[in-house]
Amino acid sequence: MVLVNGATGIGTGWSTDIPNYDPLAIINNLRLFIKGKKMKPLRPWYRGFQGSIKSTGRGTYASWGKAFQTDKGKVMDMEITELPIRKWTQDYKEFLQGMLPGAEGKTKIKIEDFKEYHTEKSVHFQLNMGDEQMKAVKAEGIEKAFRLYSSINETNMMLFDSDGKIQKYKTPVDIMVEFAKTRLKFYVTRKEYLVHKLTLERDLLNNRARFIKMIIEKKLKINNRKKADVVKDLTRLKFQKFGDTKPPRTGFEYLLIMQIASLTLERRLELEKMAREKAAELKKVQATTPKQMWIHDLDVLEAIIQDMWAKDGEDDPKAKGKKGKRDKGKKRGRDAGDDEENDAGGDDEAAAAIDPTDNPFSDISKWTSSGISKFGAASGEKSTKKRKTK
Repeated sequence: MVLVNGATGIGTGWSTDIPNYDPLAIINNLRLFIKGKKMKPLRPWYRGFQGSIKSTGRGTYASWGKAFQTDKGKVMDMEITELPIRKWTQDYKEFLQGMLPGAEGKTKIKIEDFKEYHTEKSVHFQLNMGDEQMKAVKAEGIEKAFRLYSSINETNMMLFDSDGKIQKYKTPVDIMVEFAKTRLKFYVTRKEYLVHKLTLERDLLNNRARFIKMIIEKKLKINNRKKADVVKDLTRLKFQKFGDTKPPRTGFEYLLIMQIASLTLERRLELEKMAREKAAELKKVQATTPKQMWIHDLDVLEAIIQDMWAKDGEDDPKAKGKKGKRDKGKKRGRDAGDDEENDAGGDDEAAAAIDPTDNPFSDISKWTSSGISKFGAASGEKSTKKRKTK
């Protein structure tokens, strides 16, 4: 994101200056990295900028504003419709005021007057000039005479690297490589986490469904019995434990706290359906590689960016003619479980009979959180050991 937003500032002993870059170009470069190909060089880019950016050397660029002349008889007009990068409208207005007759500032070029026609997204100054002054402007060059240029540098890109150490990067691609290598490792961790989380949720749903089924079929009795005896039966029947297992907790509270209204055929069918959906989602995640997960995220992000530009009404050439691609991206951006939403089928009537306020999935995270926490702690310890061995 530092390449998207740019960064300029001074820290303790260090300064940094990073231009902005096109997010779509960054996305395309990340796709190249995922495929094992070399990334393409990036050029500074600023959303909505109507001027031009030209290379002036290795890691240095010049941005130019936009101006043109209009002839209205005796008075010559100069229209300025874009300012160079990092030049603010108010600052430029003060510069123009210094060129007016009677101004304290001493400038070679003088203007008769100027007017402003700005909008929220555009700059527009109209300058009135005499013929002699216009000749002087043309002789010097419009952009230079009105200071419609600024420099953009990639020569001081200082950032903290993935190990938290200050690092100087020669090119924006070097920053991307550092980022991409680290991010890919986290996609591996993300997949492991999702597999672990979905497995716990599937198993909990299956255990609850089996618990209800055994009660309905009178293979398990819980009424008017000591809790310790019920726990022994649950252990013998190999029900999984979730949540706290330290006495007086047993790990079976997720079963024993279920309401009497939940011990019905409808609830059992609903739980079985939810377990099948969760298993399908788990299977899909298991079949997806970390690189595929990343590509999917990039596809979704690209579609969102293009849609945002389209809604803003920007005349962006990269967004033109890509309506179909945006629609396709939206389809790819659906939730992982959407395609399997109705695959289980057949149990809609049973589900409709359940009280909507009694959600069988509302407390799942309560019972699986400890297992997920242990996974997170184990992953953190694993990554710490890896770093220590380097």
